[in-house]
Amino acid sequence: MANSVVCDAGGVLVASGVLEGVVPPAAEILALDWSALTVGRFMAARHAGRADAIEVETGLALLNVDEWFPVRTFVVDTVTRAGLDAHDALDSWSALILAEFLDKPLFTASDEVASTRVEILRPW
Repeated sequence: MANSVVCDAGGVLVASGVLEGVVPPAAEILALDWSALTVGRFMAARHAGRADAIEVETGLALLNVDEWFPVRTFVVDTVTRAGLDAHDALDSWSALILAEFLDKPLFTASDEVASTRVEILRPW
């Protein structure tokens, strides 16, 4: 996993070119499986529920991820660390915990996460 970066949903969207931003040079994109759902929700909003467009663009965005990890191993740590007010940022918090577990940088568009253990990369 040399030159790997962990992405939350925002990171996946930027890495795939759906959202604008500077993508860090990485040989490998890693993500939690539930980030796929957040990407799908973004596409559903973007395409006003048109299933054909949602399916195609979600699939294209998700193809950029080289390895998926199950979120179930980080559920308790995520809700404990993120707190009760982090509803929209849970994807980012769980991705941060994965990044710290793997000792890899996190690529995120979220301003809500911070770490003293790994580098946080943002698209701006």
